[in-house]
Amino acid sequence: MGNKTMSRLILEICLLSLTVLFLWGCATTVKEKPKPAFVFTGQGTVVYKDKYEFKAPTGWEALSEGSGGDFEFGFSRIEGKYPNQTTFAYDDEPYGSSRDLETRAKQYQTLFFATTGFILTESSIEKAEVAGQSVVVLNTEGKNPNQNEKAKSKFYFVKRGDWVVSFLCTQFRPMNGTYDLKDFEIFDTFVKSFKFLKPVFFEEIIEQIKKLEG
Repeated sequence: MGNKTMSRLILEICLLSLTVLFLWGCATTVKEKPKPAFVFTGQGTVVYKDKYEFKAPTGWEALSEGSGGDFEFGFSRIEGKYPNQTTFAYDDEPYGSSRDLETRAKQYQTLFFATTGFILTESSIEKAEVAGQSVVVLNTEGKNPNQNEKAKSKFYFVKRGDWVVSFLCTQFRPMNGTYDLKDFEIFDTFVKSFKFLKPVFFEEIIEQIKKLEG
C-alpha cells in the first residue's frame, strides 16, 4: 500500500472518529423535555409541580405563575361575554401580615377591595373545618358602578405551620347579572380535595433555620 493510500486511510478514520464524537456530544447535550406543571394522576386528581394534589375542574383554563395574578396557580373560565368570568386559585402569600386567621381575613378584605377598586357591599367571616383542619372563611360581595360590574368572592384562610395560606374564588357579573353558585361548589371541591405533597416555601425556610441553629 502506497504512502498516499495509507495517509488517506488514516485521515478517513480520524474524520469518522471526530464525526462519531460530535454526534455523541450532541446526543448527550440535548435538553430533556420539561415536565408539564399540571400532571394528571389517573385517579381523578392533578398534581401541580410535584407540590400539590387536588381535583381540578373540567373545561376550565389552567393558570400558573406569570399568568398575571398574584397567586401560585388557579383556574378560570369566561361564560359568554365579559365580565361573566369566574376565577379561583391557591395563594401562598395572601394580603396581610397577621398569623391569626380571623385577623388575616379582615386585613385581606381591606387590601383586596383597596386594590380592585370595588365597593364592599356585603361581608361575613365564619370559622369552619376542612379535612380536619380549622379554617376561616371570608365571603364578600362588591360592586363597581363605573364599570357596570359586581363581584362575589369566597376565601379560605388556612394555617401551614406558623404561616397563613389562602384559597380564593371571585365571580364577576354585570350589575344586572345573576351569580352562578355552582362555580363556588366546584371551588369548594377543589379546596376540600387539596393536599400538600411538600412543605410550602416558608416551612422550608423555617426548617433550614432550625438546622442552622442545631
